[in-house]
Amino acid sequence: MVRKTKLVMTLGPALMQGDRLREALKEADAVRLNASHGDPESRAQALILVRSLAVELGRSIPVFLDLQGPKWRIGILEEPLDLADGSEGIFYAPGTPVPAGYAWAAPLPHPELFEGAEAGQHWLLDDGAITLKILTKGLDLLKVQVVIGGPLKSRKGIHPIGLDIVMDPLTEKDHADIRWGVEHQVDLFAQSFVRRASDVQQLQAIIHHLGGTQPIIAKIEHPAALGNLGEILDVSWGVMVARGDLGVELGVERVPGLQKQIIKAARRALKPVITATQMLESMIEHAQPTRAEASDVANAIWDGTDAVMLSAESATGAHPVEAVQWLARIAAEADANVKQRTTTLPEDLAEKVLARTDISVAFAACRTAEEINARWIVAFTEGGGTARMVSRLAGRTPVLGATVDEITGRRMGLLRGVTPLIIPRVNNTDEMVEAVRGLLIANHQAGAFDRVVMTMGLPLWKSGTTNTMKVMTF
Repeated sequence: MVRKTKLVMTLGPALMQGDRLREALKEADAVRLNASHGDPESRAQALILVRSLAVELGRSIPVFLDLQGPKWRIGILEEPLDLADGSEGIFYAPGTPVPAGYAWAAPLPHPELFEGAEAGQHWLLDDGAITLKILTKGLDLLKVQVVIGGPLKSRKGIHPIGLDIVMDPLTEKDHADIRWGVEHQVDLFAQSFVRRASDVQQLQAIIHHLGGTQPIIAKIEHPAALGNLGEILDVSWGVMVARGDLGVELGVERVPGLQKQIIKAARRALKPVITATQMLESMIEHAQPTRAEASDVANAIWDGTDAVMLSAESATGAHPVEAVQWLARIAAEADANVKQRTTTLPEDLAEKVLARTDISVAFAACRTAEEINARWIVAFTEGGGTARMVSRLAGRTPVLGATVDEITGRRMGLLRGVTPLIIPRVNNTDEMVEAVRGLLIANHQAGAFDRVVMTMGLPLWKSGTTNTMKVMTF
């Protein structure tokens, strides 16, 4: 069973034990580095190991750095806390003496929260899993009561209900992490708490100033982003449905509908979309997912997502490899039941097809591939744009994203149904066709009488010029 949906796993200590990372990378298609956790040194070591294992396994695996963004988090705990319902504890500013007599205490490295907190206010922690009530406040101490308790680990997020403090889209920590990401040549950045297109443009300008070319995945998790979704999609490489903070900000009950809305908008814009947060949450502790989680993953795929992502399941869970393997099994089964629609043009793309030659040619290639039962669609691409279009428009025919650039090849690892193919730089279309023919035969990806539909731009290797389709018979 061929799986088209891509799998993203978050790297963390659970995967850095023994051969776990190697085993997980046999199924995972992309790796997320979470800048909210860990330190630059361990992150660099992990990146080197991922790159090395990807070469060993013969896979093009993109690595993206997920910036923390303007999010409040508790500080570092010596050990996890167990917050019991009704218990009273304190938040304290780092460096402040911790008074005795409380059930628990946690550092809070955000002076603005001590200033903005008010008695009676409710705070949500860890994506809403824990609810606290502010009892009293001081300059550097907050006394709180646990309304809904649970386990609390270091660096978990805080959402103070009703407290609206305007924050810069990129923090001082983000700037340091951006510099690190450019220097270590991550493949993409994910930007947290995007509100408007200018937030993405600001990050892109900083990346370019540092000499980087990394594109940006905009995480849709703030209410303001929903009203500006069109303009955000225009300036982003892709988007992520960040369901954790989306649920905290707007209510858990609204998440399913918002997920469908965001995925539909991304598909209309011909942009990749990742669906994330609690996909297989129970596997943090258990060796198998629940039936509800399997249904959740499948429905995200049937909504049209390009990729599904594991967070704590792979980063800190008890069964990280099994979580990746189960996600692959569920995705493959869901893909087998995806309705194919290439033979008819999606209504929301009709206007774009009429207006743009590149989209028209991409659609024609996909439809032709369906009609002649082609083995592959080969999308020749310089920067990945053609592959993104074909990925969105293709039906049951698998896609090869052919490029001379290894970085572009890795980024295509996030596109639904696209297998990266690195080819030598050639000077004309005849050489291009022969290069692909040779690679497909050598890789046992095509045989006698197979037909392949190719789409490309002339002149060769110029981004944004897709204007040609060719059918090749082996």
